[in-house]
Amino acid sequence: MKKTVATIAAGVVLAGIGSTQVSAAEYTVQPGDSLWKISNENNISIGQLKKINDLSSNIIFPNQKLEVTVNQTPKTTTGTYKIVPGDTLSKIALNNNVTVAQLKSWNSLSSDLIIAGETLNIGSTQSKETASESVAPKQETKADASAVQEKAPQKQQKATTNTPSKQTQSSNKSSSRSVAKEVTVTATAYSKAEPGMGHITASGIDLNDNPRVIAVDPSVIPLGSKVYVEGYGEAIAADTGGAIKGNKIDVHLDSVQACYNWGVKTVKVQILN
Repeated sequence: MKKTVATIAAGVVLAGIGSTQVSAAEYTVQPGDSLWKISNENNISIGQLKKINDLSSNIIFPNQKLEVTVNQTPKTTTGTYKIVPGDTLSKIALNNNVTVAQLKSWNSLSSDLIIAGETLNIGSTQSKETASESVAPKQETKADASAVQEKAPQKQQKATTNTPSKQTQSSNKSSSRSVAKEVTVTATAYSKAEPGMGHITASGIDLNDNPRVIAVDPSVIPLGSKVYVEGYGEAIAADTGGAIKGNKIDVHLDSVQACYNWGVKTVKVQILN
């Protein structure tokens, strides 16, 4: 399949040169600026820049005022999040105003590998339990205290028989796959939603019917192989591309914005039996 250039400009670039920053929190758009340029100069992501300025597209205009300081007050978000194809820990952390380290701690993750369809905890449930236990208890008699001491070992024993942690379950699920070969590759992304892009892959798969496809170099990953891509999930190696040579792959995503979010990353690909 013919693939358009992977590095699409992050914003509409306006003719001219020069840039002037008004203050630490506000920036005036100059001719020649783009969201990509402004985000790089102010150490902020394009997604954050669009979010704090309520931008629905990447188009900006000269003399437009943009906020370039991210509100550092974290959300008091607690709950769960179901992982979808194309998600990464950094993307989920950004959308929930938390850090990758917090996500890994809350979910007992030892690596950045996540699997589509699984659920992540957002926020520490331990803090809730600690808060509820900190409520002042009623006055206890000696008999009550003895009863608590006698029951304590039973509670501890019950805790040791809990079901395996999410990390253990994830590890078991991963080990259940029959892996023929594992390779480390550079991964970019493409979408049938890109202008001029068709929806039939090099091997004849219709992306409208089966979007879980990656483009590969057939000399490294044979066409038709069922694979598992770190951070993407299971897919079929069913497409090729002029720039996909050697240890490179292109994962198919549903939208151009999802391709922006994916970017360029190094991942492990398991070729399944």
